[in-house]
Amino acid sequence: MIIYKELIVSGNKSLLDEFRKHISEFSTPDWTYVARDGELEDYVCFDYCGAVFPEAELSFYCGSDAYDEGSFQVGNIVPLKKNQLDIKEYNSLLDSFYDEVLAPFHRKFSCLAITGPTNDKFDPLSVISEEALRKLKKFCNAANKTTGSSHPCDEERWFDFICQTVVDNKIFDYDTLYRFLKDEDYWGEKDPKLLGPIGHFAWDDEHASELAQEYENYVNILQYYRKWSNS
Repeated sequence: MIIYKELIVSGNKSLLDEFRKHISEFSTPDWTYVARDGELEDYVCFDYCGAVFPEAELSFYCGSDAYDEGSFQVGNIVPLKKNQLDIKEYNSLLDSFYDEVLAPFHRKFSCLAITGPTNDKFDPLSVISEEALRKLKKFCNAANKTTGSSHPCDEERWFDFICQTVVDNKIFDYDTLYRFLKDEDYWGEKDPKLLGPIGHFAWDDEHASELAQEYENYVNILQYYRKWSNS
């Protein structure tokens, strides 16, 4: 499963100020610094106008809370001439910006720490614990993939996984779980010769969506109950 890469610059206030002051000097023919003011004065923006990728604007958020955290992160890359970038386009633009703009900047201002571009391959352990992943695998590999969690035995394994994530306080968001359950690279493709609904293969779109929605609803209830019972 491919995910969006991240790119972060970190340092104390003076180093972050240096970034804001000097990053415009590293514009290239493809990547042009765009000065912003007014409501957008808290953003450092570059426009990509090359021929390899879709034209787009990349922005770092540089507000006061970002200073407090000691880091500026690429918050978004917005297409300029199309409605939406796919993940591969987004990641390719991020890599290009790093190679052409940020890496040359970092060679001159090396005290500023740079994290990324991060890996685009999703690791479920970046979200949930090993025990929760073990329980999710147990559910997925044993469940009837045409009925979701409706069978009592499947439901018990599903609830066991959900409760584990709440206890760990390591929670999937809807979109990540939905896409992960469909990920054939991780779970495997269903063998065309396999007629049964049980086995080591990914969920279809409909049931992945249903399970992700169930998960989100049950987690919300459990988290509310924990707060209510401790009040």
